[in-house]
Amino acid sequence: MAGVGAGTGALGSVIVKLATLLGDEYTMLKKVCKDIEFLQRELHQMHTLVNVLADMEGLDEVAKGWKGSMRDLSYDMEECIDRFMLRLDNGDAKPGFAKRTARQLKTLFTRHGIGTQIKELKARVTEESERRQRLNLNNYVPARPVAIDPRLAAFHAVGKDLVAMDGRRDEVISLLVEESEELKVVAIVGGGGLGKTTLAMETHRKIGGNYQCQASVSVSCTPDLEKLLKDVLSQIDEAAFSKCQSERWEKDQLIRQIQRILTGKRYFLVIDDLWKVQDWEFIKAAFSDNYNGSRIIATTRIANVAKSCCSYSSGRLYQMLPLNDVDSRRLFFKRIFDSENSCPSQLEKVSARILKKCDGLPLAIITIASLLANKPWSADEWERLQDSVGAGLSYESDDGGKGMAHILLLSYWDLPHHLKTCLLYLCIYPEDAEISCEELKWKWIAEGFIATKQGNLYQEAESCFNELVNRSMIQIVDVGSFEETYCKVHDMVLDLIVSLSAEENFVTVLNGVYNSLPTKIRRLSLQSSVFEQKEAIQAITRSKLHLRSLNLFGETEEIPPLVDFLSLRVLDISMDFFLLENKHIRNIGSFYQLRYLRMHRPGIGITELPADIGKLQNLESLDLRGNQGFKLPSTITRLQKLVRLFIDDSEFVFSADMFGSMRALEEVSDICEVNNPENFLEELGHLTKMRKFSMSRLGKWWFRDFECYRERLGSSLNKLGKYSLQYLHTDGDMGNIIFRDPCCTFPHLQHLKLVREMERVPKGIASLTNILKLEIEAKLFDEEGLHILMGMPSLAYLRLWVGFMSPLTVSSNGFKLLEVFHCHISYGEVGIEFAAGAMPALRRLHLSWNALFFMLRSSDGAGMGIQHLSSLVHLQVEIDCSSATLEEVEALEGRVEKAVTLHPNRQTLQFHLHRKYEDLMFKDEEEREKVETNCCAGASLEEVGPAGYLARELACLRLSCKIEKLANHRSYGSMYKREEERKRGRRSATSEENAQEQQEDQVI
Repeated sequence: MAGVGAGTGALGSVIVKLATLLGDEYTMLKKVCKDIEFLQRELHQMHTLVNVLADMEGLDEVAKGWKGSMRDLSYDMEECIDRFMLRLDNGDAKPGFAKRTARQLKTLFTRHGIGTQIKELKARVTEESERRQRLNLNNYVPARPVAIDPRLAAFHAVGKDLVAMDGRRDEVISLLVEESEELKVVAIVGGGGLGKTTLAMETHRKIGGNYQCQASVSVSCTPDLEKLLKDVLSQIDEAAFSKCQSERWEKDQLIRQIQRILTGKRYFLVIDDLWKVQDWEFIKAAFSDNYNGSRIIATTRIANVAKSCCSYSSGRLYQMLPLNDVDSRRLFFKRIFDSENSCPSQLEKVSARILKKCDGLPLAIITIASLLANKPWSADEWERLQDSVGAGLSYESDDGGKGMAHILLLSYWDLPHHLKTCLLYLCIYPEDAEISCEELKWKWIAEGFIATKQGNLYQEAESCFNELVNRSMIQIVDVGSFEETYCKVHDMVLDLIVSLSAEENFVTVLNGVYNSLPTKIRRLSLQSSVFEQKEAIQAITRSKLHLRSLNLFGETEEIPPLVDFLSLRVLDISMDFFLLENKHIRNIGSFYQLRYLRMHRPGIGITELPADIGKLQNLESLDLRGNQGFKLPSTITRLQKLVRLFIDDSEFVFSADMFGSMRALEEVSDICEVNNPENFLEELGHLTKMRKFSMSRLGKWWFRDFECYRERLGSSLNKLGKYSLQYLHTDGDMGNIIFRDPCCTFPHLQHLKLVREMERVPKGIASLTNILKLEIEAKLFDEEGLHILMGMPSLAYLRLWVGFMSPLTVSSNGFKLLEVFHCHISYGEVGIEFAAGAMPALRRLHLSWNALFFMLRSSDGAGMGIQHLSSLVHLQVEIDCSSATLEEVEALEGRVEKAVTLHPNRQTLQFHLHRKYEDLMFKDEEEREKVETNCCAGASLEEVGPAGYLARELACLRLSCKIEKLANHRSYGSMYKREEERKRGRRSATSEENAQEQQEDQVI
């Protein structure tokens, strides 16, 4: 039973708490017990009905009104029960008070009017129950008008004025026409409005005529499978269809007839808008493989359904992506001005804002363009339309918006209720926000949206998040972060969920566009200073007793002291509030229901948390990252339920007492300074629930007894590894300790980050078979290190920072599941090459080289082997220009660009090539030699220009640009030289080589 929901309020949570009050832990007065039992019985029945109504589309005002009343009642009841339980357990009661005499309980009830409050709640419940019966809501069926599905136009109409469709169509065709007599299925997957149906039908029109039988059908959320089979039959054999109509065939008869007709024939089938795996399984049974080269295209919004389609032999998945900026402009202008490139100058800026809102969604672009096509070419008129688009989408919007809302709402209404709640909660974040996935999950938990009978709440929250991604409602954002995964919602989806959330009084958003204020605000998101400050302050003050979530994202000039927020579960201060001071959070210890507290860069005014924070016995997550010099009271050790503690202040001192008392801790970041290190390291090893641990910056204490501490810390980390540790971020030296054993045991470890001080890849990580994400810095990366990494079977994300890399080739023997690969090479001539069959799942590749030292193995770019990465979607190449000449940089860029032209998906490959440190690049060799000479002669930095400070290093390294010569460079070459000598046997240097070494030493 879900505790709290957008449509059901806190009914689930209230029922659970009423049961608790009837338990042995609370000895109640007899009369009160009867009232509580009555409430429990009535609410059980009403909760069932509210759940049903919450999942119904098109409720009339009567049903909406009753559901809304029950939702508000449930919140009021939970507030009453929470305060009552708090007084029994903490406020007025000493230990064991709740089990004392009825006379003492009666005194407590009288003092706080609890009995009177319960009677009032009983009267309200009785009133709503009678109203439900009077309205006959138990038998309610919504009267929904039949609407025309806007997708039918894309399904039946011949495409015209299409943009960027030919290339996509040809890609799908290339997947379909691969030589094979087996039945091939291509699944096109992506969110609503991306143009999946149009792409499938354009492909059908292009090549469908090459097949003996062809058909196209639309499935929908609640398909009539018998009608679907008849639709197929009518397209492949009209005579058979007429016969089935007259004889009223059942599904089995239809399937047998279709199979008989298709026997020995090549057929082409489009199955549009699949929603369920079981629907695909049913359809697949009717279209067996006759080994005649038949083809099926399926479209779906749901990733699991697409994967099910592709699990068929020779199945391929095609990910539908939004339009890029150029194609978005072309489509927008073509629909309005009948030209892809012409736009009146007065409309350029507003057009750019509208297209940013559409964010590459073809449906949104076409919808808004259709509205603007009939309006004057006036900037004011277009501005008004832009503002109206930002005010939310619903069925009640104008004719243009209805179609878009309909398509997006199909995905929303297909969600189970708990996922609807989780999705609507995302409207607390501002437009275009990149949302921490971990933060989002823990807020869901704190709000009570996540309930589970088995397992833990975090695992259930992760499951909910993954399902929303699977259904294309949330988009994962790649921001290059190892520690955090970020997500976002499309602006049009955000508009929709803000609108739906307002209807349910679920979240109130104040951002200058959505500024409506209900009587009781349950969750508030303050995103902008555009609105009147007084209005915001009044809203917060008026609703402080009922507010369950307060999220402050935008800068503001004033905020009232946070007092009496007795229902607050989530407090997130995520931006700079320069006038926020210690006084504003002085009473935070009275927020007894607080579960999630985040104060990220709250400005210079707040310097410490009050000692009363130790009273927050429900606090689970405390995030103070971004604060320097922040003080925590010793009472923090009383937070027995604290699961997450994040502090990144290098001056903050962790104590042994903290870990000794806070045994519920599962995530800790980032430890730098500690006191009493011996006890601290001992207590660390006893945190058996630890899942995520970061200790990457070892402070002053570490160097007092380095050898002792490194062994103790290694021992404690090994203990954590045997418990529940899934994420570890630590110093490379500790990596050398804990992974020196080739058989080290970290059975649950999935994410590992080792930074600094690594000579090479440690052998012990080869035993980490469950690692999904790995980031490692090594001075030397060679064949042995490559083989270790290739042997990690689950690796999906790899980021390498390499000092010196010997020439390496990635074969097809490893990295089977790797999807993201970042490779940063400081020194090394030819780097890494990809052989045929290498990294078959790789979608994103980021390469970073220094142009001074790096050369491809062939001038035509083939030496990179990029063409062998068959699944590659995104390629980013970063060229370090420091100390290189313009000619060297351009030569390397040219070879990279040639390599990209060899890729089979070059038309759709997202390729980004950019330079860094251009100010440290020389225009030619003459300038570089001049700088070297001046620097070596003792010239000032002003005289040698912006590259001067690197000239001393350049003078040495330029003499060593060949690999064997580079081996003499002290930073990285010495390791390479030792390795080569170990492999080949020590060789005597010739007198010429010795002379060269002496010359380079003089330069250094």
